[in-house]
Amino acid sequence: MSGRHTGDFVTYQPGTATVDAAMPPAGKAFAITQTHWFRTRDGMITEHWANRDDLAMARQAGWVPPSPGLLLRAALAKRRAQKPRADSRHPTATFPGGAQAC
Repeated sequence: MSGRHTGDFVTYQPGTATVDAAMPPAGKAFAITQTHWFRTRDGMITEHWANRDDLAMARQAGWVPPSPGLLLRAALAKRRAQKPRADSRHPTATFPGGAQAC
């Protein structure tokens, strides 16, 4: 996966609309590897495994190591994400441009 971090990266607590964390945009490009495995039964996904390099993405996006300024911007991003929305459906992660991941 590759891209540029241009909007708040928001994660939600599983199965809820409660914001878990939000990372403010850094405007930096990133490129990481991911592998996903699915087990299916009767046409339905019954298990999912993932291998992602989240640390590499965090380093490339400028999240690690966190600076005091980043921590302040992250707190403000989380506050923005917690504001009520007209759409009550919240995915696990929201990416700029409307792409969603779970």
